[in-house]
Amino acid sequence: MGLRVFAVADSESFLKWAATTLDRLAADCAGVDGRVVLISGPLEPSTSQVEAALADSPVRTCPVVTRRQLAAMVRTHRPDVILVAATGPVAEMVALTVLRAVGTRPTVLLSWPPGMAMAAASTKGVKWRSQWCDAYIVHSPREVELFHQAFMRRGSDPRIIVARLPFLKDRLDGAEAPVQRVVFAPQPILPRRREDRVTILDGLAQLHDEGFDVVVKLRARRGEQQSHLEAVPFDRLWQQEHSRLGYDSQILRFETGPMSEWLTSGTALVTVSSTAALESLSLGLRTVLIADFGIAPELANQIYADSGCMVRLSELSKTLRSGGPIANSDWLRTTYLHDWPSELGVAVGELVASHRDGTFVRANVARPVNRLIYLYSALKSSLPMLWYPAKWSRAILGRFVQIS
Repeated sequence: MGLRVFAVADSESFLKWAATTLDRLAADCAGVDGRVVLISGPLEPSTSQVEAALADSPVRTCPVVTRRQLAAMVRTHRPDVILVAATGPVAEMVALTVLRAVGTRPTVLLSWPPGMAMAAASTKGVKWRSQWCDAYIVHSPREVELFHQAFMRRGSDPRIIVARLPFLKDRLDGAEAPVQRVVFAPQPILPRRREDRVTILDGLAQLHDEGFDVVVKLRARRGEQQSHLEAVPFDRLWQQEHSRLGYDSQILRFETGPMSEWLTSGTALVTVSSTAALESLSLGLRTVLIADFGIAPELANQIYADSGCMVRLSELSKTLRSGGPIANSDWLRTTYLHDWPSELGVAVGELVASHRDGTFVRANVARPVNRLIYLYSALKSSLPMLWYPAKWSRAILGRFVQIS
């Protein structure tokens, strides 16, 4: 019997995870009928962001639905599996909406962390998932016990499934070609300090002067939304600072689109701690984690401490010219580029079977962690007037405020 699977996302980063995870599940299980939808809300991506998020998956359509429309779709299509790919309170709202819509029909609910999650701080989203999550997908064997303990502290025990990050690809032909282009992958809130962001732009401009083609691969243009507020995006900051730094504004290029289009032979990837580094490493490309700001939880770069890829901006040109950095092979195998067999297909099949034959019983009665937050999340899905002001304030903040 085939599997009807719904993936529900709320932002461009979660949409990429949802679509590629659905693709992985279809590869692992026969007869998967998959659909991807975006839940309406303030993080709703633009058309170009949707296209970029779906570029590496076979999914081509992604309707935007309200909470009520989602409930109606679930009642009509009766999915066996729901992939809940959203920020914490929205994930809870989606899950409780789905559970009410399916009633007594057995439906498996899956979720996962939005990125790398090998530190205790990465488990804070568990509280929004502990009462309804049947299975939680992690992307490294090192995360299994971390999340098992986090869920146990919340009084639940979902099945923990290990599956490699779904968007990682095989090694690229010509990956070791001399580096001609450097692609910087920004993050909305990292680093937080304005002067640190200016330091990065200055370092990138110096790379241009050293003869590299330098591209800043943005995830959002002005007016587009991301999972986290970016008060002053790098392109806007460059326009504010290039003259003071002594550079022509045209020496750095700011581009959008799928990251995969930029990770090609002759390219090096530079970032503070973006998961784009893992995409680059999986392809065998030169990959640099900026070391200038240290290693700290607030930079989300602790996982890269032993990677062999931490390089200071002042040493970056020399390192790339000499063929480095070279990633630590032991580190690769024990983190996210492991060869651990995917448990996704088998685990989902077993969970669906246990739901269908009545042997699965959800341990908790799913209810909101915070009723006011739940109500606000639900209203935002149906009433855009509640979240348009937030978009405007983001735009105003980014245009006129000099963050410190």
